Amino acid sequence: MRWSELVVIAVAAVLAGCSEEIESEPESRPLEATRLTLASTAAAAGAETGYATYLYSERDVDVVSRLGSGMYFEQGVTVQSIYVEVGDRVSAGELLAILDDAEVLIQVEAVQAAADEAQANFARVEKLKEKEVAAASEYDTALYAKRFAEAELKRAKLDLSRTRVRAPFAGVVARRYIRVAELIEGSTPLFRITAMTPLRARLRVPEINAPAFRAGAPARIIGSNGESATARVIVVGPTVDPGSGTREVLIELTQPDGFRPGAAVLVEPAPEAGVEGK
Repeated sequence: MRWSELVVIAVAAVLAGCSEEIESEPESRPLEATRLTLASTAAAAGAETGYATYLYSERDVDVVSRLGSGMYFEQGVTVQSIYVEVGDRVSAGELLAILDDAEVLIQVEAVQAAADEAQANFARVEKLKEKEVAAASEYDTALYAKRFAEAELKRAKLDLSRTRVRAPFAGVVARRYIRVAELIEGSTPLFRITAMTPLRARLRVPEINAPAFRAGAPARIIGSNGESATARVIVVGPTVDPGSGTREVLIELTQPDGFRPGAAVLVEPAPEAGVEGK
């Protein structure tokens, strides 16, 4: 066998190996499968040009414990009660859980008593001052003592409020990370709250196609099962990304119509969207 033939065979073997390695890339398969599914769905729905992306909730956060660094929270606290479960709808400010508050309640009572005493003493000294019986220094001391006691009471009540875990906004409980009697510390994730509306999606649109989207104009969303809804373009990026030659387009869906956060969708400009700048 000639040397040139051996080289050709070796090169062919290397290329075949590289081809197999690329085809077996595990991370690319799910994305490609999603694209194919959306492409076939779009074709069935009559979509002409779509951009594959995912919906996300504009309000989607982990609710974390807000325990301070005071002596009552140094060793952490336990979860006393839980009032919601995954899937429950909650309103803004709704109570989700209570952390152990026994020591904090005692502290609030003690500080409240001290604040009442300081207030009563100040009122007494104030009357004496009006009668020109109490010295100015005595009045100032009583006044500062009252203000200090009031500040301490506010701090104690703040600590107590941190044992009450509340929803930051209306939404759905997407995750529950804690259990009753579990010991937690400051900044520990407790729940994940997700608002089901509005839903948004970000697109990377080639510069040449960007004029098809216009802020305030409608856009069409198509789901993997063929369902569709009309969204609204809220932002068309004013600049072009030099690396990809694309502009960012942000759309918002205020009426989910069955769509959920995280859903893979195709987005295309609605026919009446017109051309940017018109």
